[in-house]
Amino acid sequence: MCINRKALIGLGAVAVAVLLLKPGWFAAALPLLILALCPLSMIFMMRGMKGGQGKSQAGSACGMGGTAHKTGTSATSSTDLDKQISALQAELRDLKATQARRDGVTAAEAQEAVDLTKDTRPDART
Repeated sequence: MCINRKALIGLGAVAVAVLLLKPGWFAAALPLLILALCPLSMIFMMRGMKGGQGKSQAGSACGMGGTAHKTGTSATSSTDLDKQISALQAELRDLKATQARRDGVTAAEAQEAVDLTKDTRPDART
């Protein structure tokens, strides 16, 4: 179970305040505080994920060995991704050509199907 440190500290402070101010209510408030820990922890973690892309998220790195998971970074470089995309596009063109030959499509229609699979983005490197 992963519990956000801010939620735990906040609810601990509320528990101490209830114990000091209204000791008779503590027995009734404790189960509610424990029950509120999960949703409040989730809210704090979601807020941290939304706005804390570059910040350290010490309380929300549960289950990852104590280190925050960096989103948006990848072990694969962009040139490797471009090579993979080009290879997949070439494979798709070959499959469409094979399917067109199998279905008895004319050469012009097969070429049109192959041309539709080419990447037409201006930043494409194919």
